Amino acid sequence: MTENDRLIRDVRNTKVVVFHPIDEDQKILSLQLRRIGCRVSEVWPFREAVLRGADAVFFPADPSQSDSLGDLSDWHQSALIAIISYENPLILQSITNIGVHGVITKPIRPIGVLANLLTALSIYKYEGRLNARIAKLDETLKARRLVERATRILAEHQKITVDNAYALIRTEAMNKQVTISEMASSIINADKIFNKRWLLRFGCQPITVRSRIGFLEHSRIRLTSPQSK
Repeated sequence: MTENDRLIRDVRNTKVVVFHPIDEDQKILSLQLRRIGCRVSEVWPFREAVLRGADAVFFPADPSQSDSLGDLSDWHQSALIAIISYENPLILQSITNIGVHGVITKPIRPIGVLANLLTALSIYKYEGRLNARIAKLDETLKARRLVERATRILAEHQKITVDNAYALIRTEAMNKQVTISEMASSIINADKIFNKRWLLRFGCQPITVRSRIGFLEHSRIRLTSPQSK
């Protein structure tokens, strides 16, 4: 079963918040959402506490009601569906800045509500997967940069090749049961804290290191260069 199949299957359990003044459009929208099977909360004016846990939020994209709407531009925990009465540069700029996932127009009609809701939820979930992947790639890139920097520092002070320096870091990381990036952070922090004096002794005798990240606190470290064997 695909993600979209599960989305359609579970639409009845969707929690929806309708931020809209009490009028005919609000009543039609809320009624149709309840017919679909959604759990609907109707709120006006804006109360951020109601948003928590919502899967989707319908709101009027009207700059004249910005005081009642609050700031949704920083809200990234729900699919956002704008309700518009007309199209003009201010409205279009508003929904673009907020980053909505769907748009419905007034007067609101029952037909199209479900399609807009499912489309918005699908886009929101896809966006979440992309953001998670980007965050993971950023962490991987950050860790790689740390390792490269630590490898250069160790190679310089041990007078060994970069490959041998990396092998030393990897071996010590395995011995200490920490990640290579954590071990790299320890070396970089030691280089900063001790102004390279610790690294000049690195591999010669056991010493105690208080790393700022804490995982090597009170540890005894002995690294032996492959070239010395």
